[in-house]
Amino acid sequence: FSCFIRSQIKDAQPMETTVWDPPFEEEPSVCCSDLLLLLLPPPPVAEKLKPNLILPTCVKDIEVRVTLVTSPGNIYVQLLQFDDQLKRIHDTLKSLFSKSEPQEMLWEAEMFCAANNTGVWERGKVCSVSTNGVAEVLRCDFGNKVKVHVNNLRPLSPDLIGSFLLECNLSGVRPAGGRSAWTATACDFISHYLTGAMAVMNIKDPSARPVLVSLFCSNRAGQNVSFADFLISEGLALKERKSETVFSEQCVLSEKIPEPQRMHKPSQTPPTPSPRINPPPERVQTHSYPPPELPPCGHTLMNISAISEQGVIYAMTYQAVCEFDRLRERLQQHIKTLPRPKNYNWKGVLGCAVMGTDMFWYRGQVQEVIGGHVKVQYVDQGLVESIPVCHVYPMVLCEDVPQLCVPCQINGVIPIGKGWQWDAVVLMKELLLGRSVYVHIIEHPEDPRGCVKVEITVDGMALSKIMVHHQYASFDPAIISQEDYVVKPLVPDLDDWDLNTEGLEEPQPVFGIYKELQIPKGRAHFPAKVKHIRTPNEVFLCVLDKCEQEQEESLEEALEGVNENIENLSLLTDFPIECPCLAEYSDGKYYRAKLLGFSQLTPSVKLLVRHVDFGSDDILPTQKLRQLPASLHHFPCAAVYVKLAGFRPTDVCLESERIPYRPEWSMRAMMEMINLLNGELTAVLTATEPQLTVLLYNAEGTLVHRPLVEKGLANYA
Repeated sequence: FSCFIRSQIKDAQPMETTVWDPPFEEEPSVCCSDLLLLLLPPPPVAEKLKPNLILPTCVKDIEVRVTLVTSPGNIYVQLLQFDDQLKRIHDTLKSLFSKSEPQEMLWEAEMFCAANNTGVWERGKVCSVSTNGVAEVLRCDFGNKVKVHVNNLRPLSPDLIGSFLLECNLSGVRPAGGRSAWTATACDFISHYLTGAMAVMNIKDPSARPVLVSLFCSNRAGQNVSFADFLISEGLALKERKSETVFSEQCVLSEKIPEPQRMHKPSQTPPTPSPRINPPPERVQTHSYPPPELPPCGHTLMNISAISEQGVIYAMTYQAVCEFDRLRERLQQHIKTLPRPKNYNWKGVLGCAVMGTDMFWYRGQVQEVIGGHVKVQYVDQGLVESIPVCHVYPMVLCEDVPQLCVPCQINGVIPIGKGWQWDAVVLMKELLLGRSVYVHIIEHPEDPRGCVKVEITVDGMALSKIMVHHQYASFDPAIISQEDYVVKPLVPDLDDWDLNTEGLEEPQPVFGIYKELQIPKGRAHFPAKVKHIRTPNEVFLCVLDKCEQEQEESLEEALEGVNENIENLSLLTDFPIECPCLAEYSDGKYYRAKLLGFSQLTPSVKLLVRHVDFGSDDILPTQKLRQLPASLHHFPCAAVYVKLAGFRPTDVCLESERIPYRPEWSMRAMMEMINLLNGELTAVLTATEPQLTVLLYNAEGTLVHRPLVEKGLANYA
């Protein structure tokens, strides 16, 4: 046997590997070509076309291209390793549609298509189509939207539908300043730096949507810098408080160690616990609660439970209020203990159960998820609140009970600015919230969840008239007569009542606006006096005529008599613009004035008034405004607003102190003009349109503004 082994080893000589060149006489072409065919590898088999992105197993150091950024929580990237597949998709679309003709097809939203965008065929998804044949298309592989004519769209086959785009959320950061949403500055900043940039991406949580990632970009020194840290250093973000679970897989295959060796090998380092992996969010879907049962058209008494920021009024009938009390007891029976909190995916949740601040359960509707809070509308009351996620549960309770509050909108008026402004909503809340009012239901909506058109009566006055009076809305021109739809309050039959007018006060007279002061036009010069100066070339002027002086004296006498018995005059209760009244001045006396508007509503109401006999403005509370007696209304205003001709502000002025409301004038020019206007003055009327314009002369007969120009504080006009 040993001899056999030795003979086998001896015979096992190495094979001859020397290769001899062929002789010169033979033709080497055939032999060489055959040899090359044998040595060349077989042609590669074409890889199957993949229309969709598949996340790689290695979730670290992935090279990406950022295509679209709207906020740190909404970033779209392309993986560079799929560039070949994307190019094949584009080549396939080009070969299919480059020579095709437009097709007669009705394009609708949510339809996939091939779109010719600036000469390149791409995959897209129709968002909307306008009447002029222009479609808004979402670029499936880039994330942004473009407008394309329908002639440049082609139907896309199902095997080409997909996207190589990955939607990401930057991990480790949250909005600065305690906000729940990213500021416009942070969104513009990250969009400026990341759009179109190459980056290295690490996937933190592949199950989250958007995918939780960290992005690293190269700085000027060639180092990869975390963009999350960059946002924090710029003061646009804060570090996330919660420690995030990192989902990672090993990219390098370690050598397998036999089991016995692994068991007997002593461990040199203490064992480390494996990282805790949170399960992905649980997907839950719930439907909405049934719509409300709308009361019939006509008059009814309703309780106003809420008013939204958009001006939608939520009202409940008396029966709904009673049903709400019974429903709240039923809800407490359904949930007797606090459910165990879970990590839910809220995208498919509509109806839910909400624990309110009073620790009672209510029915809700999910509107928006903002960080760790959920924006929820209470279904039966209409209130909208931002509630922590731990107090909201995706379950629908008492489905047999429809929504108890009815959304309403005021009929016959159009809000100023096409939407209710903030101060208009505040006024509606002060007038209506928590009150029982008469509601005239005019028209039901086609959508059972839509707003009912109503007219609401508040203390005998229509709410629509109140909003128009305060200039928050205007009457709808489509309604022919404003009186046709204004609902009269429900009043009982008064025929049997014993009514008399004994003890009733007479109605206060309603005055028109004051008479304007007439400036003499028939002569060249007239004596004048400046009552108030607004700017160096804008003043309130008083005419010093003999007859005017007599009138002024009689006006002063009348004012003295009124001030002696001022307590007998009632306070001003109505506040229309240009309304004549008496206003208290800083000296404690009352003078004639007119209302210019509201200056403040909270914490107390204050109005802007103008003293018509002087020209000065003042901001006063309602307690310092009195009704104007008839004995003072017939006097014309003692001061009239005029513009001084002949000079204007300088183009270049080195004075740093300016008039706040007229920055083109300096304070020095103002003080100089005040000194120049003292003494005897004469005026000459130069123009009446578009406003009264005069030239002012001093006692020497020279223009009053001449020293102002000589000192370089004004220029000749």
